[in-house]
Amino acid sequence: MLALFALVASTHFAALLSPGPDFFLLIRTALSQGRRQADGCAAGIALANLLSMLLVLLALQALPGQGGPFWRVLQLVGGVYFAWIGVQALLSRRDLHLPDAAQVALGSWTRGLRQGLLASSLNPKLPLFYAGLFGVLREAAMPSWGLFLAMLWMTLVVWGWDLALVRLLAYPRWRSWLQQRVRWLDRGCGALLSLLGVSLVLGGLLD
Repeated sequence: MLALFALVASTHFAALLSPGPDFFLLIRTALSQGRRQADGCAAGIALANLLSMLLVLLALQALPGQGGPFWRVLQLVGGVYFAWIGVQALLSRRDLHLPDAAQVALGSWTRGLRQGLLASSLNPKLPLFYAGLFGVLREAAMPSWGLFLAMLWMTLVVWGWDLALVRLLAYPRWRSWLQQRVRWLDRGCGALLSLLGVSLVLGGLLD
C-alpha cells in the first residue's frame, strides 16, 4: 500500500514539474502582474485541484465496491489515459521560452485567486487525471481516511510547488536551468505516467 501511494505521489509531483497550462499561467501572472497576484493565482490553482479531487472522491465513493466489471473498465481506461499522456511527454520536443523578469506594480491577490481558480476549474483534464490516481488507490482498498490524507497531501504539494515556482522565477539562473532541462522534466513525467498506465492496464487484464 505504501509503495503504491509513493508511486501515485511521485507521478503527481512529476506532472507538476512538467510545464503545463497552470505553469504558464503562473509565469505570465508573475512576470506581468507581480508576486502578490501570482501568489493568489497559486492559491486559486490549489483550490481548484482540491475541489476537483473532492468531486472525484465523492463520485468514487458513490460507485459500487471495487472488484466488479465497472472497476475493471475504469482501471483499463485510466491506464490507457496515463499511458497516452506519458508517451506524449516522452516524445515531446518542445522548448521553453521565458521572458526576463520585469519590474511591475503589485497586482491583486484576490484577482489572482479568481484567475487561478477559474483557469484550473475549466481544465477538463484535471478531474480525469485525479479520477485515474484515486481510482488506483481505491482499487487497492485504501481506506477513506487514507484517500482523504492523499487529497490533502496533493493539494499542499500543488500549492507549495506553485509558490516556490513564483519565487524561483525571480532568479535568472533558475530560469536558465529550467529552460535547459524542460525536456528532461518531460521525460521523467512521461516515464512515471507510462509506468503507472501500463501497470493499470496489466492489472485490469489479469485480474
